[in-house]
Amino acid sequence: MGDRIVYTIKQDKNLSVNLYSHWGGYDRFELLANALRAAEPRWSDTSYATRIIVSQLIGDQWAEETGFGLWASNSDGAYGGDHPDITIDLINKTVEDETGIHDFESFINYHLVTTVTK
Repeated sequence: MGDRIVYTIKQDKNLSVNLYSHWGGYDRFELLANALRAAEPRWSDTSYATRIIVSQLIGDQWAEETGFGLWASNSDGAYGGDHPDITIDLINKTVEDETGIHDFESFINYHLVTTVTK
């Protein structure tokens, strides 16, 4: 049992870094919005932006043996977790989730504003 989600971070049209989170599905939109905001100064540098996004999503759980996994691929995450995968496209500055494709600013503004008002 878990709350699984896969974040696929596209660094170019043929290369992705995938982050599996065993427990991050429920808060996935708010967590990703915060991670994208933290990575904003490096959105144009795919390697740094990827590292910042992954670091923010994992948070203080780096030393844990379980909970997260990383892999590189030339396709989407396609893990089949409890929630649909989310694709972060660093080239086009978009997020694709089960509701559609959103530019970074729109995604961040919507998910940080709506989570604060709950």
